[in-house]
Amino acid sequence: MDKAYQRESLLMVKDLETLKVLTDPLRMEILQILDPFPQTVNQVAEMLGLAGSRLYYHFNLLEEHGFIKVVETRMVNNMMEKLFWVTVENIEIDKDLLNFSSESGQENVIQMIESALQSLREDILRSLQSRRAYLDQGGQPQPHEMIMNHIKKRVKQEVYEDFTKKLKDLIQTFSDLPEETDPAQDIKTYGLACYLYPSFYYSDDLQNKQGK
Repeated sequence: MDKAYQRESLLMVKDLETLKVLTDPLRMEILQILDPFPQTVNQVAEMLGLAGSRLYYHFNLLEEHGFIKVVETRMVNNMMEKLFWVTVENIEIDKDLLNFSSESGQENVIQMIESALQSLREDILRSLQSRRAYLDQGGQPQPHEMIMNHIKKRVKQEVYEDFTKKLKDLIQTFSDLPEETDPAQDIKTYGLACYLYPSFYYSDDLQNKQGK
């Protein structure tokens, strides 16, 4: 890899076409796999349990819109292989694209939520299936705790804001953990998914107006 290549700190998605490229479950998984270090299309396909030919279209779109970049080439069996890497450390979406007051904004929010949940679903199911295959082939079981909770709690605004800050700090701590790459060590990938949001019911606003 080009030693001089440095990722940008932030990419801001400002147009609908780029947002649609990003909010695809398979492309979201590709970005997650490429994030730690550069890899080829076939390496990513192998991790996903897919044929490499299924991914070229998605890689081309991600490269065209600046999400990934070729950072190294190498010759393998007289064929040129390209190694792709994510171009930025963080991706944010312009708030104007997610304005729920407009019809297009509502569609964008719905697409983003559905894609994120679908990507999470596929990752968890693939993880369980691949571990099952590993055990079926004689692998030694190693217990791994998986936490899945959906909790709703009525709290004051200041309590919510305080907890939000603590949660962001904890997520950042996980994000800042050094990426282990030594194949000689017992290293596994762990996923963290978190959704914290104000939960409303249709009667809430009416009750507040009536002082109940």
